[in-house]
Amino acid sequence: MPKISPRARRALTEERRKQILDAATKVFAAKGFERATIADVARAAGVAEGSIYNYFKSKADLLVSIPRQVIQSPVESASAQMNALAANALPPPEQMLTMIARNMIAAIRQNAHVFRILISALPTMTQSTREKYTRQVVLYAVGMMETYFQKQIERGVFRKGLHPPTLARAFVGMFVPFVIFSEILRVESLPKPDYEQLIAANVSIFLRGALAAQSISSRPATRAQKIAIE
Repeated sequence: MPKISPRARRALTEERRKQILDAATKVFAAKGFERATIADVARAAGVAEGSIYNYFKSKADLLVSIPRQVIQSPVESASAQMNALAANALPPPEQMLTMIARNMIAAIRQNAHVFRILISALPTMTQSTREKYTRQVVLYAVGMMETYFQKQIERGVFRKGLHPPTLARAFVGMFVPFVIFSEILRVESLPKPDYEQLIAANVSIFLRGALAAQSISSRPATRAQKIAIE
């Protein structure tokens, strides 16, 4: 039997892992997270039930790994674009942030069913599962933004002293709630956003602020402002 190279073995492992996650997504969507079982997922994936535990510790582990899979491609794509451009000069912040916001919104909208499953299961999650979700999804996605802001601060594009993690969370927070309410929770009483208008407005506010120049006070920074730059 021919020996499999480590690289080929990793590729096979990743392929099988994706196969199981795809099956879990369909099963959780059809039966609900609480009613679904590992046996259901195994049947849908066409694998032995015991083999799933070679890749995932539990049903909850499967659940929190699904969103990471669907956001991994757009996050890595955006990161690769930034790294490729960094050899020369990154596009102006307005252009770059617009691209990132579009990718972020598209990833959530295209996978609304996945995030719907996750939100429905949140009340039953243990604290350790919630923490894993935060590491797998939230910090993973925000980490790419932190890197971007750090590089731009070093280049003098953004002012020195700003805190990259705060910038990243502030930027993501300007978009994600709109998409969650509109596409995932489907709150009909709220008007459906025009995403291009939303992106243009929020990128402008993020970069330039909401106050007119003459309204900006010369008073000392507030405690909240000091925290933002620590």
